[in-house]
Amino acid sequence: MKKIFIRSGVIVFWITLIFSVLYFPNWNPFEGNERSLNVFCWGNILQNSVIADFEQKTGIKVHLNYYSSNEELIVKMKATKGKGYDLIIPSDYAVQILAKESLLKEIDKTQLFFWNHINPLLLNHFYDLDNHFSIPFEWEIYGMGINKDYFQNKVLDPSWNLIFSPPEYKISMINDPIEAVLFAGFYLYGPLDALNPIQAEAVKKLLVQQRSWVEAYSDFRTDYFLATKNCPVVLSSSSYIWQALNKLNFVDFIVPKEGTFITIENLCIPEKSKKEQLAYQLINHLMQPESIAIHYKRYGFFPSTLHALDTLNLSPKQEELIRSSTEDFKKYHFTEVLIPEQQIRDIWVEVKS
Repeated sequence: MKKIFIRSGVIVFWITLIFSVLYFPNWNPFEGNERSLNVFCWGNILQNSVIADFEQKTGIKVHLNYYSSNEELIVKMKATKGKGYDLIIPSDYAVQILAKESLLKEIDKTQLFFWNHINPLLLNHFYDLDNHFSIPFEWEIYGMGINKDYFQNKVLDPSWNLIFSPPEYKISMINDPIEAVLFAGFYLYGPLDALNPIQAEAVKKLLVQQRSWVEAYSDFRTDYFLATKNCPVVLSSSSYIWQALNKLNFVDFIVPKEGTFITIENLCIPEKSKKEQLAYQLINHLMQPESIAIHYKRYGFFPSTLHALDTLNLSPKQEELIRSSTEDFKKYHFTEVLIPEQQIRDIWVEVKS
């Protein structure tokens, strides 16, 4: 009988805990611990060993919670008003949305030892002019991973034509409909803030036509299609191609000559956090050269600071991209939603059907 009561008590405890998390989003079981931080982030951006090292050195416990998209982060932040979280890592456009909702604290740059080491080309962009609310953490660039062996005796034009002009080979295409529409629109019309109905129809036609030479739509396994030589060209972000490039000598990464797109991931402190001093300690730890080297080796994202590049064992191609010039950056663009999302979903259904 005693065991039954104990088991019943355990079941009731977990049911209560799960119910509280689901139906009372402002409640956080870890919030009362003054020497802890609740971090809401992507699942592939913070290495456990870096976090464990911080905990050991400071005695501050870090609780990691994960999201799979900026949209999930934005919905959660709006639902909770940011309460219960002490550090988040939104992409560029998400920073703008969260700042407009007054969900972010203004950054005290005097707390950051590394601020003067940040690549100035990553600062003062549209989503947060003067970086009042965001600290560039890592970034990546979209381009084509290629099989050099396949192109050994062929003319290789570093252009979006490799993806959107009918080729003699199969490709791996990104699986994000917003990005697919954005890239196709860029290929047809150059950089735009929006597509008119005629342009949107042309983009749809191009993406439907492209389907015949797409081996797979994939965001996370592009390196696999290069490694197996199933596709001599894949469209992907640099971080995924880097993982293949570091292992396979026949893989290369090229940036389209017409221009391309970048994503900047940022460190931000939610407005409701009462632990910004602890958050600044973690931020400074993440930006130490040792931490940067671990993250770069594990995930391949470009670091936002330049003071640790000598520790990364970069190839000339990698260093050239990370140290992109002002002229290069003029050809890099940020993600924008060119038509209503419902229209994008309708296009994608037609592409995939």
